[in-house]
Amino acid sequence: MRARSSRYALAIVIVAAVVGAWLVPSFVHGNFWLHIFDMMLINAVLALGLNIILKTGQVSLAHAGFMAIGAYASAQLTLKLALPFLAAFLLSGILAAAVALLLGRVILRLKGVYFILFTFALNEFIFLVSKDAVALTGGNTGLVGIKAPTLPFVAGSLQTKAQFYYLALAVFLLALAFLAALYRSPFGRAMDAVRESEQLAEATGYDPMRVKLIAFVIGSFLAGLGGSLSAHFLRYIAPFNFTFWESVNFLLMNIIGGSFSLAGPIIGALILTPLPEFLRDYLLWQQFLYGLILMLFMRFLPDGVTSAIGMSVRAVVDWVRTPRRKGAPVAAETQP
Repeated sequence: MRARSSRYALAIVIVAAVVGAWLVPSFVHGNFWLHIFDMMLINAVLALGLNIILKTGQVSLAHAGFMAIGAYASAQLTLKLALPFLAAFLLSGILAAAVALLLGRVILRLKGVYFILFTFALNEFIFLVSKDAVALTGGNTGLVGIKAPTLPFVAGSLQTKAQFYYLALAVFLLALAFLAALYRSPFGRAMDAVRESEQLAEATGYDPMRVKLIAFVIGSFLAGLGGSLSAHFLRYIAPFNFTFWESVNFLLMNIIGGSFSLAGPIIGALILTPLPEFLRDYLLWQQFLYGLILMLFMRFLPDGVTSAIGMSVRAVVDWVRTPRRKGAPVAAETQP
């Protein structure tokens, strides 16, 4: 009964959250706040992509690089080849996943700090290519005039931030539903096993390399999709959009929210996305602030915000379920 009531409560919370998210443009009319909500959804998709890689125990600092592959691919496919947005959107994710598949067979053999350093170098390589390949990326000037998304059965393009919001929300919900199903599947249990111990996972019949490679490809696919959304939302992309610090930002979203829960990267995106907008006058302090936030969370909330929320909810539930009697008489002491 308790498990059934918990599932009902969770379903009600999910439905309420989806309905509330759907109604955001109805209550938020300023372009500034709509811009923030759009970027929250895009960053949540990107953070979810990194979450599946973290679930196998791998810490990738190349996530912004795969985002760049998707962003430039989608922009050029619509600008030079005049492909419809949906085709360019899917191809951008596929291209990022294909690069991850080719590289993953090599770099995923590295473990620990060596994998982290290689992904850092990979992100820097993609960043330098985006600066030097002027014909493809526009160099330091970037690509301007990227087309707004167009969708079948929708008149015109999604020019306004409110219109784009529903596209970003749909992509986010699809990514979240896919990962939720994946994490509950046998493959999700395999990822948990590989993260805990590769030797033990191999002894129980899992192929750690195969599991890590599939997770890396799926995570990079979502990074490519997030890059496409970002390019067509901002309508302008440049190399500074895909630096090493962007990868760190997505990692922070997972750490702050809680990397062991699907809600973690979403909460992290909700917390960290508005910070650069509110700190535009203090750009030199952004990296210091992110470092300080990371240290504070690692010290006081090592499992992220979701762990604190979970502990609070369990404490409230236990308090409600604890039987209490009002006015219970105090037993009188008996005299011999």
